[in-house]
Amino acid sequence: MSLEIALFGYAGFANLARSKVRGAGAARSSRDRGRLRAAGGILLFLSFLAATHRFGAGQGIVAWLALLSASGIAFVLVFSRWPETALAPRLPMAAVALILCLV
Repeated sequence: MSLEIALFGYAGFANLARSKVRGAGAARSSRDRGRLRAAGGILLFLSFLAATHRFGAGQGIVAWLALLSASGIAFVLVFSRWPETALAPRLPMAAVALILCLV
């Protein structure tokens, strides 16, 4: 399977969670929360585009849902125990996924 789909998905979920988190690492203004939500949605859409490009329309949707589910489960399990650790790698993961898409 394609790793960039899962990495984009994890980064998207992390941005969406970051827009909702309360506490020390939370977004301070509603503008920041809106930007994080938009970035999360864009990353999930990039995950979809990567899946359909890699596997075609029919198999790409199935692969996207499977890898998005796997990355979502991984994110929730890490986030429930170590929230800051789960949110920290969102930018490097998106960068690695972008590099993998270009290769």
